[in-house]
Amino acid sequence: MSSKLAGFLALAVIAGLCAGSVLTFAVMQWTHRISNVASLKVVGVGVFKDVNFTVTVTQIDWGIVEAGENKNFSGYVKNESNVPITLSMYTEEWSPPNASGVISVTWDYGGGVIPTGGFVPVTFTLRVDPAVSTITSFSFTIVIVGSG
Repeated sequence: MSSKLAGFLALAVIAGLCAGSVLTFAVMQWTHRISNVASLKVVGVGVFKDVNFTVTVTQIDWGIVEAGENKNFSGYVKNESNVPITLSMYTEEWSPPNASGVISVTWDYGGGVIPTGGFVPVTFTLRVDPAVSTITSFSFTIVIVGSG
């Protein structure tokens, strides 16, 4: 609070008390920022930031996220195996371990077969529970597996 605003509020309170009335100020605001980074572990696939497959994604920096917020990260998953594959995704290595109870990541991969050398665009969505209150930073690994 600036000193000018604090001085004004003090004068307003004194003036209100001198005039025989009570002046009440109530300001309530809570902000919770969560800093984090996610690593990517891939099996039989490559994850790229661009459709030309020149920028490999090994880490997603979600930046600062707040309780109740959803953030997206888009990329391309390419089949780097020698057979058609389908994809699966899970998370591991949560730090702190209880973060996985209030923070989650999903993706929009529809489950189709990806031919050898083929790719699919995907969007990962990080969701932070509105009730999160004790976690100030976290990290985890996203694992993407190609099976065929």
